[in-house]
Order: sequence, then structure tokens, then C-alpha cells
Amino acid sequence: MPRIAVVRSLVVVAIWSFQAGIAFSQSSMPAKANRADTESHEDRESFAAFLAMVEDDFSSTDTTPDVRDLDLNDPPSANDSGDSDDAGSGAEEALTLADVVASLYRAYPEILQSRELGRIAGGELISAYGSYDTKFSAHSLSEPTGFYENYRNGLGVARQTWWGGYLSAGYRIGRGFYQPWYKERQTDDAGEFKIGVAQPLLQGRAIDAQRVAIFQASLDQQAATPLVQKSILDVSREAISVYWKWVAAGAVLQAQRELLDLAEKRGEQYRVGVQAGKFAEIDLVLNQQLIAERQVLRLKSEQKYRAMSFKLSLYLRDESGQPLVPPDAWLPDRYPSIEVQPDFDFSAEYVAAINRRPEPQILELELRKTQLDRQLACNNMLPRLDFVSEASQDMGPPATKSDDKGEFELVIGFRSEVPIQRRKARGKIQSTSGKMVQISEKLRLTRDKIGTEIQTARNSLVLAEQIVRQSEMSLRAALETLERYRFAFEKGKIDLIYLNLLETKANESEIKLVEAQADWFSALGELQIALGLDPLDQAMLVSSSAEGDVPGPGHLPQARPVNERAFEIDWQRHRTTE
Repeated sequence: MPRIAVVRSLVVVAIWSFQAGIAFSQSSMPAKANRADTESHEDRESFAAFLAMVEDDFSSTDTTPDVRDLDLNDPPSANDSGDSDDAGSGAEEALTLADVVASLYRAYPEILQSRELGRIAGGELISAYGSYDTKFSAHSLSEPTGFYENYRNGLGVARQTWWGGYLSAGYRIGRGFYQPWYKERQTDDAGEFKIGVAQPLLQGRAIDAQRVAIFQASLDQQAATPLVQKSILDVSREAISVYWKWVAAGAVLQAQRELLDLAEKRGEQYRVGVQAGKFAEIDLVLNQQLIAERQVLRLKSEQKYRAMSFKLSLYLRDESGQPLVPPDAWLPDRYPSIEVQPDFDFSAEYVAAINRRPEPQILELELRKTQLDRQLACNNMLPRLDFVSEASQDMGPPATKSDDKGEFELVIGFRSEVPIQRRKARGKIQSTSGKMVQISEKLRLTRDKIGTEIQTARNSLVLAEQIVRQSEMSLRAALETLERYRFAFEKGKIDLIYLNLLETKANESEIKLVEAQADWFSALGELQIALGLDPLDQAMLVSSSAEGDVPGPGHLPQARPVNERAFEIDWQRHRTTE
């Protein structure tokens, strides 16, 4: 990535610095004004030439580092220089928003966690179907001692039917001598085959607990997809905001570095000037104060930038899924271009967002689960009435002389029971009805919130664009003003304190423009999330945009050359109106 040349002189000064500077300027400006009035035209010319000469000498040895040339793994120090052989070669590309969002999709733990919901729900669905598993049973019982010596063996299969019924089939054989009251245990010599059927006619026929469990597990499986989508949207919203704050913090730090470099250049000028007898020593001391103040502001900006880098590493991860702190070489040189947004049809976008957003889908599925619980409770209000049938046939020689086991046996009948109060079912109906109302109201509120989010994000985006344009106009005007007053400073018409205030104002304007652009892209991300659009697709569109042409750190417009004659006339008018 190309290094950014130092092209401007801007600074942010704290409130107490403003107050101290104004007080100092009020005490020193009259004396300097009197001295300026007594200087001859030749002296002013030699003064400007001297400044130019010292500035040329100092800029030839300038080694101020670009913020993108620093290594996050090394602690920053006052001796950092731009002579390192790492990022300055321009080999590394800038980190884009698409890179960060793609890293989320691939390795962010919360998203990976949500992706397991589908497998969990699938397991629960399989488990629910276990109620309809075919069950195999077998027994072998012996009474080898006592008067009634007998042996009983049997096996069978049984399973529940989908409509609440029950099927069973089996074979058993019983030999030996049996108590008269246990004669049913005895079979003919070849054993007995039996089949049984039970089918509910009222309660449990239309729906039962086993089918409800399957339906609800299936709904949970359907809910896994919108839950993953919700996780992606929530995390992407945070990552987008952190990314643009990181970009803005890096741009502000670069501006502060360049401004500090300007003060250090001026300090060298004053040092040489004091030695040559051109400047007063008090100007050198004042400039040293400005250097210290700007150094503090640079350190604060770097502190914020480092913090944002560490926060961004939570979302930016390497191939093994570990947090990756972005190197300074990855910092984008400029923001992407800010494009005018097309006309916005709120009604159409709102309907589309409701269909895309996962929150309504999740609540609708939850409502359907509660409706199933209510249907089961209503069914449980019915009495239990089951049709039952059992058929059996003994095989082989008769076990007794009476041959009472040889005939085909058939049992047909009904079984019924009902709780008289039925409080369990009635209570469940009441509770599920209340839950359905709760979910319905929550669904309505969620839809209203989505509409509010869309309106808020759209309003923020539109106004953020206007703020960017106005901030750009403010910066251009501030730079034009600064250039004129810098020319006045070189002519000895203003002092260093006044120039510092103008540099501060210009620096504030540049930082506001940097933050305004970050706010615009953050608002764009908020709108895209509110509309339920795929964050990765939208991030790729933003990242593929051309670089913007908005002025910023390293890309300030060249000031127009000041016409000395026109400036003298304008300056006289300015002083006259004061």
C-alpha cells in the first residue's frame, strides 16, 4: 500500500488548550503586531525565504511513519520510523468489509454454535419417532420345584400406530402342571399364536402426545434455519460497526501523525531561527508546548485505534478460527465511494423485509408449537374410549383331555375412562391460550420494530449523506482559510498561537468528515440488516465499489496559490473591519 505523504498541518487541541492559547495570544499579539508594523518589506521577504529554506532542509530528512506501516506486534515508540521493510513495500492489500463478514460466516463461534441447532433438532425429531419403534419382547419362566412344576416361554412384537392405536403379535408355549386358577398359562403342545389390536375412538385418535412431539420437533428443525440467519444478522451488525470504526480510527490517527510532524518541522525551523537570531525564544517554547499537546492527542488516537483493532480481531479470524489482529498495512487508504441511494418505497421494502427477516418466522413457528399443545389439551377433554380386539389359536396335540385350548378364540370389546373434573385438560387449554395471545402480540410488536428499524436506518443514511457533503464543504473552506493565514504567518502578520487555532479548526473539520463517512457506511449496514439482506452479499457490493474522492488523510486537495498583491489588499480590508 503506498505511503501517504505529509501534505497538511492540522491538529485537535483540548478545551483547556484553547483557553490557554487564547489567553496567551491576547497578551502577546499586541507586541507582535507592533513589531510587524515596523518591519520593512525587505525584512518580510527575507523572513518568508528563511522559513522556506529551513522547511526544505527539514523535509529532506523527514521519516515520519504512516499509520499503515506500524506493526501491531511491536509496541509503538517515539523512535518509530518509516524505514521498515514490511508494509511499505505495498505487497499487502487492504482489509475489506467482505473479508471480515466472510470470516464471520466461516469461523465465528456464535454462528458455528447456531449451525448446530439443525443437527440438534434433527436428533430430537428422530427421538420423537422412537415412540413408533417396533418393540420386541421375550420371556422364559420356570417353576422347576413344587407340586405344580411348569415351564413357560414366549416372544412377541408390538408397536404403536400413527392414529393412536396399538398392534401386537406373539407366540408362547406353556408346559407342565398349572394351578387351576392359572390355567390360561397353559397351551397345547405346539404353543399358541396371538394377535391384538387397540384403537382409540375419541381421545387420542385425532392427535396424541406422541404425534405432538413429532410435529414440534419438526417445527424446531424448521426454526433452525431462521435462528442461524438471526445469529448471522446480529453478529454482522456488530462487525460492520466495528470495522468502520476501525477504519475511522486509523484515518484519525494518520491525521494526527501528520499534524504532529508539521509541529516538529516548525520546531526545527524555530530552533534554527533562534540560533540565527530571526525568531524569539518564546516562539520556540510555545511550539514545544504545541508538540507535546499534539503528541498527547496522537497517543490518544493511537490508543483508540489499537483498541478498535483488538475489537475487530474478535470478528476477523484466521484459518484455525483464532482471533486475528489486523496489521496496520491492512488499513484501507480511503473509504469506498458514497453513492446516491435510489428512491425508497417503504411499503414494498417493509413487506419484503418481513418475509426475509428471521424474527417473525421464529415467532410464527413458536406459535404453531403452542397451537399443537392446545389441540392436544382440547383432545384430552374427550373421554377415553378404545376399541380392543384379541385373537389366539393353539397349535398341536391337546394339552388336556378336555381339549379346551384347541378352538379359535376371539375377544372384542371397548374400554373407557374419563376424569370427572378434567382439570388437567382445562388448565392446559387456559395456559396455552394465554401463551398464544402473548406470542401473537410479540409477533405484532416485532413486525412494528422491523418497520421502525427500516425507517430509522433509512433516515440516518439520507441525513448521513448530507452530513458528509456539508463536512466536505467545511473542510475545503477550512483548508483554504488555513492556507491564507499560513501565508500571513510567513509574512509575520499573525503569530503562532493564532495559526495553531486555525490548524485546530481545520483538523476538527477533517476528523468530522472522517467520522461522517464512517457513520454513512454504518447507516448503510444498519439499513441492509434491517431489510434482512445477506450481509456477505452486501459487503461484497460495498467492497467492490471504487475508492471515493472525498478529501481525507493523505488525500487533501491542493490549496490554490496565494496571490501576494491580492492578499495584501484583502488583508487590509480584513484588518479594517476588525
